[in-house]
Amino acid sequence: MKQNRMPLHGLSARETATDLYLIILLGLFPLFPGFEGYANLTFSKFVFFAAATGLWLAALLVLSLRARGGWTRPTPFQWAALAFFAAVLLSWLCSPWRSYSLLAAGRYDGAVSSALYVLIALGVSRFTRPKTVHAAAIAIGMGLCALVGALQLFGWDPLALFPKGLNYYDANVRYSGTYLGTLGNTNVLDAAMSLSLPLFAALYVCGRGPLWLLPLAPGLFVVLRAGGGGVKLALGLTALIAAPALLTDLLRLRRALRLAALTALLAALAFAYSPVYSDGVLSVRFALRGAVWAAAGCGAVLGLLSLIPVRGFHPGPKTLRRVFLCLSLLALIGALAAAWFWPGREGTVWELHEVLHGRAQDGFGSSRMLIWRECLRLIPARPLLGGGPGTLGLRLSIEFSRAVAQTGQTLRSYVDNAHNVYFGHLVNTGVLGLAAYGTLVALALRSGLRRWGWPICLALVGALFHGLFGLGLCITEPLVWAMLGLAGAGEKEQLIP
Repeated sequence: MKQNRMPLHGLSARETATDLYLIILLGLFPLFPGFEGYANLTFSKFVFFAAATGLWLAALLVLSLRARGGWTRPTPFQWAALAFFAAVLLSWLCSPWRSYSLLAAGRYDGAVSSALYVLIALGVSRFTRPKTVHAAAIAIGMGLCALVGALQLFGWDPLALFPKGLNYYDANVRYSGTYLGTLGNTNVLDAAMSLSLPLFAALYVCGRGPLWLLPLAPGLFVVLRAGGGGVKLALGLTALIAAPALLTDLLRLRRALRLAALTALLAALAFAYSPVYSDGVLSVRFALRGAVWAAAGCGAVLGLLSLIPVRGFHPGPKTLRRVFLCLSLLALIGALAAAWFWPGREGTVWELHEVLHGRAQDGFGSSRMLIWRECLRLIPARPLLGGGPGTLGLRLSIEFSRAVAQTGQTLRSYVDNAHNVYFGHLVNTGVLGLAAYGTLVALALRSGLRRWGWPICLALVGALFHGLFGLGLCITEPLVWAMLGLAGAGEKEQLIP
């Protein structure tokens, strides 16, 4: 983002209030550790998000009533947001589970949260525009969140988020699920990383300074060490889109090589880290395996390539875009070919291999295939408006149980989420809700690309890819909708390269 040189006294009161709200939402909200740590983090985050958003909306209402002048006509993006709001309202009003759907306590993804998301997008797009301070806020919030997660991987719990006597390595043994950082469930953390890491990387490659690497580095380490397949796929696909979009001159190419070198070195560290956890004691160990040397060597080569001077070679932006578009397509085709011919018999790549060959099993993707099939089964009953916001858990009857030999206990979990943001909209708010959401996202991307450039769009692209596997909870959705609002902002001043 380019520096905003507008003096503070030149900002309207509503813009100042919105900027302050975004600093709180993007910077402080991800770091809020909750009232009881991980024990009740979703409720704590919901209270923080709802209270902060409510105060901001109240301030906007008061300031708008005091402001002179009429209301401006909504932009296409804002009309789409209003259409989604209407779909949510109709879905709630027509729901057989209307009282539950209002809050959907437990996940807190009911009508109230959905309405607040829309109001965030509308208010942000109306009263501000993307600024460096917004990116700095999310860099601080997500950078420190990732740092807390990295410390937890090394056995420390600086914010005492785990109940006494438990840590990250007790996951699925002494408690159900996996938790890390200040966002709780690792799937939720992955969703936030899919949004924020492409933003930091794009800002660095676009020449906004090396400070963007500070929040990027711990985030990459956490993703490489503990991230799920969804976040890695989302970041990989986003990188394929980013290459032809961003690498339009040799300076950007050099920075991209340095970024790739940093990623390879962090991968080497993640591969080398081999902790041993037994009887509540964590032993930190490092093993220099072949994969570690390969990643470290790749990082060194990429770093050296970024230092080689190039004289007499000055390709134009169009030439570089075509070259990297071809390379991205070849990389995608190569990855699919590797999955098609994969010889293994387990792991994520093997599951993709089986899916490509038409042999999908219910257990694939941590049983996501089963969940998605059950979600599709629910759609014909209420296709137009769905069951109501946040009601999916009432309509599904999927339970998982697993006996843990180490403790002799049986851990149980119940499915109350589609584990796919788009299926969630379809089942909960119907075809109308999903169509309005898709239109809103498309208009945000178009507006963001035309007015603000690629970094903010790549952040959204990363989040949208992860939405294929994500939960869409109130812990991360406010960040996504704030970014949608910034992308859909109507100012024409160029602030992001």
